[in-house]
Amino acid sequence: MNFNIRTKAVIAFLAAIAIYTVTFVSAHAQVKVAVIGDSNVYGKGLSPSQNYPTQLEAALRARGFNVSVSNGGINGDTTGGLAARLDSAVPAGTQVVVIWIGVNDVLRQGKTRQEVYANVANIVSRLRARGIDSYFIRPPVYNVHDHQNPTLIIPGDNHFNAAGYSRMVAKTIGPIARLVSKAAKKKSRA
Repeated sequence: MNFNIRTKAVIAFLAAIAIYTVTFVSAHAQVKVAVIGDSNVYGKGLSPSQNYPTQLEAALRARGFNVSVSNGGINGDTTGGLAARLDSAVPAGTQVVVIWIGVNDVLRQGKTRQEVYANVANIVSRLRARGIDSYFIRPPVYNVHDHQNPTLIIPGDNHFNAAGYSRMVAKTIGPIARLVSKAAKKKSRA
């Protein structure tokens, strides 16, 4: 009987340590996330509270992460433009970058998907050299046909509304949360 009480006490103690550790890591190891790209990132036609980076930050915080998400989107940007401004678009201290770009390369410059992917691979390589993990939003996660769904776009425009961005957050939160968790653990060990 005494063994059961000690076992329960040890289990309770270990559980308390685990809860404290998770809380401490979450509360103190703020992870900086930069979302970079074109008007899909910027949130053309919406208030800043409705765009993808803001909704992503809220979703990550709802999962218990202490994050700061910056918006590095520029309307009309291309992979070449993003590559040229990469150092300024990704502030020092950033641990995770979400890349959402390429549609203007295809629609305005006539580039192929392979060319877009090659440019993004160069951006990812540069980020990796800085010790930054990244996630590239691309098809099939990003489906350009969603821009034809009137419930997901701004009326008279082809840009997402708040519901469209909410849908994109739901599609991308899993892999991004894993990168943020990895970064928080890495930061707490430093």
